[in-house]
Amino acid sequence: MKFSRKNYLHILVLYSIYLLLVIIMCRGTYLYGSTLDWAAQHYAIPDYFRKLFYETGDLFPNLALNIGAGENIYNLSYYGLFSPIILFSYLLPFVKMSTYIQATAIIGVLVSLFIFYKWMLKKFESNTAFLLSLVFLFSTSFVFHSHRHIMFVNYMPFLLLSFMAVEDYFAGKKKYKLIIFPFLMIMTSYFFAVSGMVAVAVYGIYVYLKSVRKFKIKDFAKQAVFFAYRLIIAIFMSGVLILPTMYCLLNGRESGNSHIDWTIFLPSINMKYIMYHNYSMGLSLFAVTAIICAIMAKDKHRRFLGIVIGALITFPVFVYILNGTLYTDAKVLIPFMPLCVILVGQAFNDIIGGNFKYKWVLSITAAYTVIGLIFYDTYEKVFNTVIIELIVILLFLFLYYKKQAVQFVYIAITGVMAVSWVYGNFEDTNLKIERYEKNEGDDIYEVAEIVAEDDELVRTCNLVNPKDTGNTIYNIDFYSANIYSSVHNKIYNNFYFNELYNENQFRNTAMTTQSQSILNMIYMSEKYLIVENDTKVPTGYELIYSNETMSLYENENVLPFGYVSSEVMNFSDYEKFEYPYSLDALFNYSISENLESTQSAKSFESSIEKIEPFELKEDFYITKEDGRYRILSDASICQVVELSHSVQKDEILLVSMTVDNDLEGEKFDAKVDVNGIRNTLSNPSWKYYNGNTEFQFVVTSNNRESFEKIKISLNSGNYAISDIKCWVMKIPDTSKAVDKFKVNKEETKGDVICGTINVTNDGYFNLSVPYSDGFEVLVDGEKVDYEMADNAFIGFEISAGEHDIRITFEAPLSRVGKYMSLAGIVLFVVTIIFDISLKKEKCDN
Repeated sequence: MKFSRKNYLHILVLYSIYLLLVIIMCRGTYLYGSTLDWAAQHYAIPDYFRKLFYETGDLFPNLALNIGAGENIYNLSYYGLFSPIILFSYLLPFVKMSTYIQATAIIGVLVSLFIFYKWMLKKFESNTAFLLSLVFLFSTSFVFHSHRHIMFVNYMPFLLLSFMAVEDYFAGKKKYKLIIFPFLMIMTSYFFAVSGMVAVAVYGIYVYLKSVRKFKIKDFAKQAVFFAYRLIIAIFMSGVLILPTMYCLLNGRESGNSHIDWTIFLPSINMKYIMYHNYSMGLSLFAVTAIICAIMAKDKHRRFLGIVIGALITFPVFVYILNGTLYTDAKVLIPFMPLCVILVGQAFNDIIGGNFKYKWVLSITAAYTVIGLIFYDTYEKVFNTVIIELIVILLFLFLYYKKQAVQFVYIAITGVMAVSWVYGNFEDTNLKIERYEKNEGDDIYEVAEIVAEDDELVRTCNLVNPKDTGNTIYNIDFYSANIYSSVHNKIYNNFYFNELYNENQFRNTAMTTQSQSILNMIYMSEKYLIVENDTKVPTGYELIYSNETMSLYENENVLPFGYVSSEVMNFSDYEKFEYPYSLDALFNYSISENLESTQSAKSFESSIEKIEPFELKEDFYITKEDGRYRILSDASICQVVELSHSVQKDEILLVSMTVDNDLEGEKFDAKVDVNGIRNTLSNPSWKYYNGNTEFQFVVTSNNRESFEKIKISLNSGNYAISDIKCWVMKIPDTSKAVDKFKVNKEETKGDVICGTINVTNDGYFNLSVPYSDGFEVLVDGEKVDYEMADNAFIGFEISAGEHDIRITFEAPLSRVGKYMSLAGIVLFVVTIIFDISLKKEKCDN
């Protein structure tokens, strides 16, 4: 299809509208990336993929040793492990990943606009194609997620090309594209590729119905098999990603907090599924009008598509299934948005062609709106916008009916959408360049290089904006115990919160970010600590270097990355300890299910002393009844409270309290800070409810000789605090008799951990890498069985003497996934050969 001058003008206008928004949003102060997750995940994790590739040369890594204490790398595949967009960045080592991600996000929108406009030109005349491209651009989810959750939309070019490939397939042209583009879509964003593949299948039926005069079940079944065969090849080709990722999803995905019952099978008016919500199709009320027009249409293909889209937005069960039965989140409907825009174009043609059934369609639209607003919950933004749009649609369609000026229909379709689009994008809070430069500036890379010079494999605690830097790996010798990923090692995540009792400062338990607990730092081998200058640090860390903005601290009193101890405890004995006494056992013994305890729980002498709890001061916002404090305030509250015991420099104050925010009245997050250490209990109705009802705090003197007071900060909200308890614990001494594992940093790379150890007495080897299937442990070349140590990590028994240890990891199902991809490639080649020979045979005849 050759573009005319008018077509190029349309593209220029579309690009100008979008780029103007980008310029105004960034305005030299902000990045094209949200403060929500973008810094922590969307460029930090791909940047690690690239660093790992440069270090190993391996396109198919298995182990992410630098992140999350050592994770199956397929836990991170959602962030572009094999995405063609991310893989291309490997060719550009001179381009910062943050810059690359912003550039590809913007280019992705521009490319999608071009493809969509070209696709619409095949169905509608150019002015209508331009109008529909505006609808596509103005959908509140598309551009919004190009700077917030990029995986929600970065597959869009490949999805649109897949739709175009469907048309080519039924036209008998370039059928291979129906394999290539779905394959690329899967590799770009596997989660949304599920909905994307369903959307492609729906569009395939639509095109088939449009191409046949009379529907015949036998012919349809035959065509469906051949069509599905090509999509199945695409799935097979992506097996290298799908199979090991599926294993991780089944073992590392936290369940949602949606309250699912039989009502999901009942129809409901879910306005937020289709209208003006950033986590949905993000279209308008006119899209509902278009669906009604389609259902009432005579054309079977149009009626089919209207019924499908109508069912998706009416029956929550479909959304529930597309979300993998996690929750009923409408974000999975984004891939269906382009198909719904087709219906908008057909409704537009009905209006200007005089075939629009004003009375019936507008009456049903109005009834749908009124019933939805009265009887169904929706977001306030959606509620208000829909009312405004209903008035605009009725008014401007009436004006068109009277004046026959098509501009009135343009306003009816896009007017409210454009305003909502601008508002929705500015509703997102983008990352300030100043904050980014603090997270990624030369100063922090400078101190990270000092860490890399350490001969030992140690981890680093980074307290510079922990929410942003949880997944940031500054160099390949920078090791972190933190991870923020929707899929993660659940065993380690449980240990982090329920064995070491770290504070949960965020709303989501998926965020295993940097803890301020000295116990976590000691246990996880965090020898180094990076903070901004003048930041208070936990007792035990000594300043060794500083520059203009950053300081680097060191603590020799941390457990080694791997070590052998002869003091062991059976897991059944360990389970008898309650908090906080289990912490004492954890730091003094190696714990496993198959060990015979050298110390019984009954005879164990703990160094922890319980002290009298502190009291909160009652006032107008804090009331106490039956030992329970009720906080009901619209502002934060700060108090300094006296302790009943002076906590010395070599001691830790442990604080525990029970928090409840599921009370009568409006529900909020509950947040409590103790000396700047925060715990959060998320709103009980939130889909990622963290369940953090027991707050624990680990407080040190920050290198002061002692302290007798602590500062308590209570956030605004409606919640209750009860059962406050306090203990004093000695800071664990790691100079006890343990044999240290000396890691060979030259050989330890990629999926391999190598080193030597001189074991004094028969004992138990602990490696602070989270337990997972897929490891192989060789001691002096002999394979040994490993098990779960300390309820989270890799461990095995070992005899006295010098030993060479080699530990390798192969992600479960990764090898099978490669074979599956190879089979898919073979099928793809065979299919292309068959298509060519069939085409040649037809030409010869």
